[in-house]
Amino acid sequence: MAIAARLDDPDVRDRLASWLTLKIGTTKVELSAFDAPVLSGYSNETLLADATWTNAANERKTRGIAVRMEPERHRVFPDTMFDTQVRVMEALGSTVIPVPEILWFEPDPKVLGSPFFVMGRLDGRAAPDNPPYHVSGWLHEATPELRARVWWNGLDVMAAIHRLDLQWSGVTFLDVVDAKEQLRRDHAYADWALEGRPYPLLDEAFERLEATIPSKDVRPALVWGDSRIGNILFDETGKVQAVLDWEMVSIGAPIADLAWFFLLDRHHSDACDVPRLPGFPSREETIARWEAKTGYDAGDLDWWELLGAVRYAAILTRVLDLLDDSGAMPGARESMSLENTSTKLLRLYLDDARV
Repeated sequence: MAIAARLDDPDVRDRLASWLTLKIGTTKVELSAFDAPVLSGYSNETLLADATWTNAANERKTRGIAVRMEPERHRVFPDTMFDTQVRVMEALGSTVIPVPEILWFEPDPKVLGSPFFVMGRLDGRAAPDNPPYHVSGWLHEATPELRARVWWNGLDVMAAIHRLDLQWSGVTFLDVVDAKEQLRRDHAYADWALEGRPYPLLDEAFERLEATIPSKDVRPALVWGDSRIGNILFDETGKVQAVLDWEMVSIGAPIADLAWFFLLDRHHSDACDVPRLPGFPSREETIARWEAKTGYDAGDLDWWELLGAVRYAAILTRVLDLLDDSGAMPGARESMSLENTSTKLLRLYLDDARV
């Protein structure tokens, strides 16, 4: 769900068509009406279209494209890491990790009003966030066997990210973020998102996290950041087609990704008052498989999950504020931004008392 969509702006389509005409080197590019990914995503605006042109051999060519726009006023994060996302996907394009092909990057905001990059459009479907996949949608209607394949294939591609050689894959330009630094960053982000409003539950969680920061050294790995099956495109058989959304990427402790993987799944079930669907593998099975595939230990998982729950609560506060400000959900700032499903999820983790 894009907060400031430009789907119906004909001027944007015309300017993009002219820009693509120059990039492709043809006489004229024609664009279909814009579409957008549905049911997932708040922090980015993505425009989907078919581009058609005539090549030098007088042949008509059509290619599906996805245009990712940098958010303007409606930013979920203060730093969009927009250039970084492009560099990471370009680097990963030479690895075993399936990512969309970056066709062009345009840093000049004069073209469409904000920087953007163009990717090759891929077929596939992601597990929906809105409504959550444990509530309804294609995965809710799928067989238990397909749900298991989606979960395992999603976990396996995440583990492959963690096994990448950092030097060889070309991602060493990223910040190295250990547990203490990630906690500091998440605290700063929460302060930014809250805009001075009190949120006692976050304060309680931060105090607990500060007192129990993991101290053991961990071999750094590429950390995807927004690691969940909702950010993966799957085909009809559950095979991974592409790994999406790299705006939270870093180098650090890969257990952070496993924690986020669990956290979003728990939000979509426990925090939404629905049972976890049959077929999804258990927590114990998932941990064992991730440890076997990566060689890392999941001993600090509870700490990272609580940290993730804090971050997610801050993100939902920011998202609900933006939905209110944009007119998409009037009154959300007052009625929901500090008491919602992420708040319930955070209470569940605090009540677990494992940290």
